[in-house]
Amino acid sequence: MQKISVSKELFDDILLKKTVVLTKENNKYWKKILLQPKIINDNIEYSIKQFNSLTITNGLAKDSPSLLIECKSIDYSSSKNCFEFLLGKVIEQKNTNLDENYKDNLIEELLREKELLKDEMNRDHLTRVYNRRKMEYDLSVFSKQSNSSFLSAVFIDADIFKGINDNFGHEAGDKALIYLAKKLNKHAKILNGEVYRYGGEEFIILCFITKNHIPQKLSDLKEDVKSEKISHDYKNISITVSMGVSFLSDCIDASEMIRKADLAVYKAKNNGRDRIEFV
Repeated sequence: MQKISVSKELFDDILLKKTVVLTKENNKYWKKILLQPKIINDNIEYSIKQFNSLTITNGLAKDSPSLLIECKSIDYSSSKNCFEFLLGKVIEQKNTNLDENYKDNLIEELLREKELLKDEMNRDHLTRVYNRRKMEYDLSVFSKQSNSSFLSAVFIDADIFKGINDNFGHEAGDKALIYLAKKLNKHAKILNGEVYRYGGEEFIILCFITKNHIPQKLSDLKEDVKSEKISHDYKNISITVSMGVSFLSDCIDASEMIRKADLAVYKAKNNGRDRIEFV
């Protein structure tokens, strides 16, 4: 069985499953330990010796912390010029002296990782704003809150977006969507709201703001979107948006609020684009 001594930080990471691949430099020592020469057709070829388990220690003294851990495989990475040990479950541990809060800390870390994974699943991969699924969930929550009378839906659609893809390519289209999402995120904070990518070049902001204040703030958003151009090798790209706005207080339910905002944005496009329509 092979014994490997590592730093305390790495030892703890292996124990807590933060590190599952242990790397060792491709030097004379590890070549001697791991490489097995074979003569095949008068040629020398090498295979990598495999271990079912490893002993990982933090120090070499008898009372040093140690782990007997499953070794799933050992491979060589040519890009990193190192040997990689794929670690499995901890079979046995000695003298680890983990503090009494170990389980609590581990549970907290697992919960944090779960929340990070959940957040990642709720985000649009390109623009990094929330996706439609998250919008539908939030909408069901927001519409039941005590302040739901202030809830409004702002439907935002990038004008003539197909022209950007057709004339400048889909990479430029993606760049335009990322630019737009950043602008929307900036103004969503002012609107006391959250941004969601509804689909394609369509976005929605769900916000809590009075009817008296929203027109000017959305006008500021609209002007800010077209205040900058998106850089492109051929020609810098300008983008404008059309917006449709509806209020939960004027609707039967949240679904109707979204439908009305959608209809309002079509009205904005039919009336010349780069404008805001309220219903």
